[in-house]
Amino acid sequence: MAKLMFTFKVWLCVWFMVTGLSFCIIRMGTPMPLVLRTLIVTVIVAPSMVYVIIPFLQRKRG
Repeated sequence: MAKLMFTFKVWLCVWFMVTGLSFCIIRMGTPMPLVLRTLIVTVIVAPSMVYVIIPFLQRKRG
């Protein structure tokens, strides 16, 4: 059950980051191709998850 809860927390963090960044990019008003928008979001989300969010969740998990 602990692995399932950890997986859910990671997914939730990814979802919030992707949604928030996508919203911010759209709100900038500059029309961008989907591929470029996806590149920007993933360049920010992937390292954030690997180096910040997941280690934080693992420490908190004990």
